Amino acid sequence: MSDGPHRSLKMPRGWKRLAKRADKRAYAPEEVCDALTEALERDWHAEVPDSVCRRVRDILGDSQSSLFGDQRAERLEALRGETAGYPLCNTFLDYAIFVAERGQFGDEALREAAGKALADRAARGARQIEEHYCRESTLHRAAHVRERIETGIMQLDIDGIAGRLVGISKSGSSRPAKRTGLDEGVQL
Repeated sequence: MSDGPHRSLKMPRGWKRLAKRADKRAYAPEEVCDALTEALERDWHAEVPDSVCRRVRDILGDSQSSLFGDQRAERLEALRGETAGYPLCNTFLDYAIFVAERGQFGDEALREAAGKALADRAARGARQIEEHYCRESTLHRAAHVRERIETGIMQLDIDGIAGRLVGISKSGSSRPAKRTGLDEGVQL
């Protein structure tokens, strides 16, 4: 007997945990959202070097060049060599260039670029999990997992997570709490 398709999923541990929670009805939608938040945070820390994040923050925060969005976009594009091999970092840089070309700057531009990159990663991860469940299980089960992950994505505070990851807001990590006591069972 198998523990479920999430065991053979070729994704990092955070995404496997998300797939497990999305697959089992015993987990509340908030717990699925918590697992999604953890998976996104782990990916960010693994794929977005602090040096690149600081340089993007410096470039987008430069109000002196606010009249020259193209200049900021060129400076951001010059960071491309440091993002090789980091898909999430490349996506973050793409969105940073996008907001710079629209004339945005400062903390809100940085938060928007990071938020869009995280939303993109969440959607890609959800599709990858769904595809795996389509191959390894039934279509009904895959649709159920997709629906639960989409509900988690809708509940995400993407701006809060993005602000925390780029160093704008200083709230703590939102790792899901592990329940170990008898009275900490499934929420009714």
